[in-house]
Amino acid sequence: MSGFNNAGFIALKEEGGLAEFQADGTVLAVIGVLIILGGISYGVIVEVVRRRRFSLFGLNTKLILVVTPLLLAFGMGVFFLFEYQNPDTLGPLPLGQKLSTSLFESISKTAGFTTVDYGATEKQTNFVFTSLMFVGGASASVAGGIKINTLAVVLVAMLSIMRGRSHASVFSREIPDVQVRRALLVGAIATAFVFSIVALLTLSNSGFDFLELFFESVSAFGTVGWSTGITPQLSDWGHLILVVAMFVGRIGPFTVGLAMAQRTERDPYRFAQERVTIG
Repeated sequence: MSGFNNAGFIALKEEGGLAEFQADGTVLAVIGVLIILGGISYGVIVEVVRRRRFSLFGLNTKLILVVTPLLLAFGMGVFFLFEYQNPDTLGPLPLGQKLSTSLFESISKTAGFTTVDYGATEKQTNFVFTSLMFVGGASASVAGGIKINTLAVVLVAMLSIMRGRSHASVFSREIPDVQVRRALLVGAIATAFVFSIVALLTLSNSGFDFLELFFESVSAFGTVGWSTGITPQLSDWGHLILVVAMFVGRIGPFTVGLAMAQRTERDPYRFAQERVTIG
């Protein structure tokens, strides 16, 4: 239940928690599959079961099924590359276990399960995984973050602009301009909020490393639950700030999207166009 709902809670009697099962491929595979299923949303699962062929899937499902493996592969590669020789994480492990651990950590970026100590991982690993936590899982899923759909729409719009196209399109389908603007707005608001949280944490807990506070802030916003180990040492204000970050991260992107959808209306008139210098 904790795996499918991307909760990250464990009730294991082993002293090391899930780290004690780092070499148990079966346990990690089961939890990993559950995390992915919970993170891609019920709608995607239903559509895959019903239609079964990629060509018959809707654009929303196609984007999720394409971007999700790319993010998993990217996270796995980054963790494997940066932690390969780290004696506190992957260093002592055989090659096969290094790969499986890297994949599991990449999958867990939305759920908070871990078999390593993120207080011992390299700074570059934490920085990249902070970005992955910020993205989170799919819309209408149990995962947090700004959502894979938001990232996918922004990427499609960027590629379309780079190709000189007037509209965002992919898989022979055009994405409405209003949805592109919504995706950009959700990303911008979330980015501004996270930076505000980091700034407040830095002011109230100035004795900690900035990257650690950044990691904690995004982990809270994405409702992931990962920590470099500094959470118990934060001040009361620091704990309160993280609580607010978790609450907003849980309902914020959905609320913003819903509010924009309800307020969509046609403009009664349009102003004359005028170009602005870009770049």
